[in-house]
Amino acid sequence: NVFQDDAGSLDFFCTTYTHNGRASFSLKDVTAYDPSKMGKADLLLILNRNENVIPAVAKLPGPLAAAYFMLGETQGTSAGGADEEGRALRVPGTNPFFPLDHGLQGNRLLELLETHPLPVYLLNTGRIGGPETEPESRKVRIADTSAILRALAEDEIKWEADPDFGYLVASEVPGLDADAREILQPGTWYEARGRTPEYREFIARLKADRAEFLGGFPSLDPGIAAALS
Repeated sequence: NVFQDDAGSLDFFCTTYTHNGRASFSLKDVTAYDPSKMGKADLLLILNRNENVIPAVAKLPGPLAAAYFMLGETQGTSAGGADEEGRALRVPGTNPFFPLDHGLQGNRLLELLETHPLPVYLLNTGRIGGPETEPESRKVRIADTSAILRALAEDEIKWEADPDFGYLVASEVPGLDADAREILQPGTWYEARGRTPEYREFIARLKADRAEFLGGFPSLDPGIAAALS
């Protein structure tokens, strides 16, 4: 969605269409980089920006990985204009520029994970327990995410099953502060404040909203949506 005039000339700095211009190019066009030196992918990270009940990191099995990829949960930025800034959004693959049926994105990711298996993780870079205006909410800090990424790369995280969402959550991450359990297992934040009923209600509402959203993609493999239940 970069600017292109009637003669076909491209302008990567014109903001007539949007302040969030993007372009695609081949790695061979980056003269300072040799694509033949690129190694294989060891893991896949799906970013999520939530302010309530999503842990700082979760491990996703195949169909569930494709489901979270399709959910594309994030928060709008100023690049999307005043109407989107700060709002919770769902954009399949976090890619508003995919030109075909969005359900094909989830199907293709699931296919790739079946033919080229690799671990997939969900990273929440937002908060736990509410927005910044909630005095006791916990920010997932850059230092927290850095410790998590290091532990993922070195395979040092201890995992346990989450009873609500079907993924694995971390019980221990080297390098995190001793009180970081609340960002690893958000239910503990709500429990410590006597707000477990609110936590349960939020989960039920979130599951219903997600099911309705994925139900809007008739071409999506039914196993992907079912993984969320």
